[in-house]
Amino acid sequence: MKSLRARLLLLLSVAVTLAALVQALAVFRNAMNEADAVFDYHLQQLALSLASGDMGLPGFGPDVSAGNNVDYVVQVWAPDGKRIYVSRPRSDLPSQAVLGYTNVQVGNDQWRVFSMQAGGRTIQVGQSTATRQALALGFALRSIWPMAVIAPLLLLAVAWVVRRSLRPLSDLSLELESRAATSFDPLDPHPVVSEMRPVVRAMNGLFARTRQAFETQRMFVADAAHELRSPLAALKVQVQMLGRAHDDGQRGVALARLESGIDRASHLVEQLLLLARNESGAEEALGTVSLLDAARLALSDTAELAQTRGVDAGLEDAEDCAVLAPPDGLRILVRNLVDNALRYTPAGGRVDVRVRHEMQAVNPASAAPQRVAVLEVNDAGPGIPVEERERVFDRFYRRDGSPAGGSGLGLAIVRSVADRCGARVELGTADLGGLQVRVVFPAVHAVHAEQRSGAD
Repeated sequence: MKSLRARLLLLLSVAVTLAALVQALAVFRNAMNEADAVFDYHLQQLALSLASGDMGLPGFGPDVSAGNNVDYVVQVWAPDGKRIYVSRPRSDLPSQAVLGYTNVQVGNDQWRVFSMQAGGRTIQVGQSTATRQALALGFALRSIWPMAVIAPLLLLAVAWVVRRSLRPLSDLSLELESRAATSFDPLDPHPVVSEMRPVVRAMNGLFARTRQAFETQRMFVADAAHELRSPLAALKVQVQMLGRAHDDGQRGVALARLESGIDRASHLVEQLLLLARNESGAEEALGTVSLLDAARLALSDTAELAQTRGVDAGLEDAEDCAVLAPPDGLRILVRNLVDNALRYTPAGGRVDVRVRHEMQAVNPASAAPQRVAVLEVNDAGPGIPVEERERVFDRFYRRDGSPAGGSGLGLAIVRSVADRCGARVELGTADLGGLQVRVVFPAVHAVHAEQRSGAD
């Protein structure tokens, strides 16, 4: 049963019905027991009233016949054992009385009998058990009939309370259904019950994250459209120049420029797709990846560019480090760093890639250093001034004098992937004179220890 309303109605209805039945049974049994006690009391009081009267008065002789319609049977014995009075002469009650209360079987009927002695006489008063039970049953039924009326009223009250209590859920559902797809305004948590407020707060958090993602995608689309306009316009001009060329020399120059423009547009589109994938919600899962293997693969992917530009690129301090990262995302991060370093390093320069472990105080609240994995890329290029080092992580930002063919997205993609890995990106001055980029990853064992601590 998936409906909360139906489940509450069923459970509460069963609870009310069971409670009514238990209460009715308890009232019924108590009424029957009290009726028996009352009838026993009447037997005793009748015997006492006879004991205090004059047995010789008219109406107490054995010829009294009006007792056939009376519930009680009375017998009186003289001290010598002779029965001197019986209210129903044809009754078959025993001729010998046992003092006190007793149950006597007479034929197919059972009688409740009370006997006592007074003034030398023995007085016996009896009542049919069937009559007692019939009277007691009527009394008990009259005691429990209000429950038959109250129980349906309680069920109606339960249905009303459940419906009214779940009305905030219905109101919340209607509000969400009436919202526009682009409306991310937070919900007001005050009208809902306190148990629903954590859900409303979680939904407001989801709205805030969705708004941020929506704004990010909108800005991304706007920036992409703006950035693609320039290379496409340049390609159109270069095609026109190729068509207007009058000799092979002009056509060769136009063709070379067209190829360069196509390469730049292709690189820009590739970087845009990489950035969009890293900032979308459908990102690949994190896994344990070798940082050293990712660095080697990045150097292999950019070997042709290094050879073309005449730059010596290689690994130093190659230590195998395991990090928790998306495998493809880590490869893209390292490749972008190496690609940027190769593009900014002049011919004959060097690009050094280092992978190693270090001990650093990762948590400011704890002075104890922790083991981290560090990826370091050093180049011999012009570097980045300190005042611009934060801006270079903005999308499509390119410094004056940047080499042709760049897109301004390389470091933005690096930071996006690093944020997913819980890593931080640091810019500094390389010992080769150019830019030093350090990406500090939590070591796998430290990540697992933090996860276990959070679970505890």
